[in-house]
Amino acid sequence: MINMLLLTLATMIWGFGFVGTRWTLIDYSPLWSNSLRFIIAGLLSLPYLLRRGKLNSYKSMIIASILLYSALQLQTAGVKITTLAKSGFLTTFYAIFTPIFSMIFQHQRFRKSYWFLVFTSMLGILFLCELKIDNFNQGDFLILLSAIVFSWHILVVDKIANSENPIAFNFWQCVIIGLIGLPIAFFSEGPVSLQPLLSLDKLFHRSSLDGFLIVAVFSSMLAFTIQVISQKGLKPHVVSLIFLMESVFSAIFGFIFFDEKLSTLGLTGAFIVLASVALTPKFTSYEKKEPPIQGAS
Repeated sequence: MINMLLLTLATMIWGFGFVGTRWTLIDYSPLWSNSLRFIIAGLLSLPYLLRRGKLNSYKSMIIASILLYSALQLQTAGVKITTLAKSGFLTTFYAIFTPIFSMIFQHQRFRKSYWFLVFTSMLGILFLCELKIDNFNQGDFLILLSAIVFSWHILVVDKIANSENPIAFNFWQCVIIGLIGLPIAFFSEGPVSLQPLLSLDKLFHRSSLDGFLIVAVFSSMLAFTIQVISQKGLKPHVVSLIFLMESVFSAIFGFIFFDEKLSTLGLTGAFIVLASVALTPKFTSYEKKEPPIQGAS
């Protein structure tokens, strides 16, 4: 239960991260926003990594970093073409893809009650988006691809969660994503001015500087570390279901900071998602079993 609460906290931080992301877009393109976010997080991570940054498998960390960067970039590219409502809904398809890939690659089986919770959660997200899902386009396809890659990232983290220092793993992930994103952003869109990040007088004034502090420190460094810690004790299909809470929190913070109103249908959807996640411990097995302790030989 502690791991579920921790992961819910991470989704709340990511929900707030949508606020930060919108503020970063005041001065930067989506491509540079993603790149600078992880460059800042990576630089802030270096003091810790120089002292306690050793990992058992750098290969797994690099794979996870590439997957996360790819998912974020596919999502960003899709959002530019499709509507926010559709992107918000289609992104959550990782809640379906994760258990499907678990069945294919890990030979897991799930109770009917779990699939019912997935169905009710997706229905809730659809209500939260106020049913604004129209003709399928190229942007929608990119969003679905991002959902697939997000689900792969969940499964990779699940594989290494119990064997790595979660802080070091995520901090290295931030560094690698920053190193991947910087040249791609530079050669795709050219150099950008860092002046908005140096304008300390704009701090705490809903500026791009505020936005990068939110997404770099809280969304990237803190929330992704919480994810790795939580996945030590949670099964990946449950993780993907809890992740749906991000949409609820983003709607709440959208109302608080941008006066984005939620209709009765949207509020109903938020309640359905919340109820579905809350019922997870009752209707599905969610904790990983501890491996048996080996006796001395």
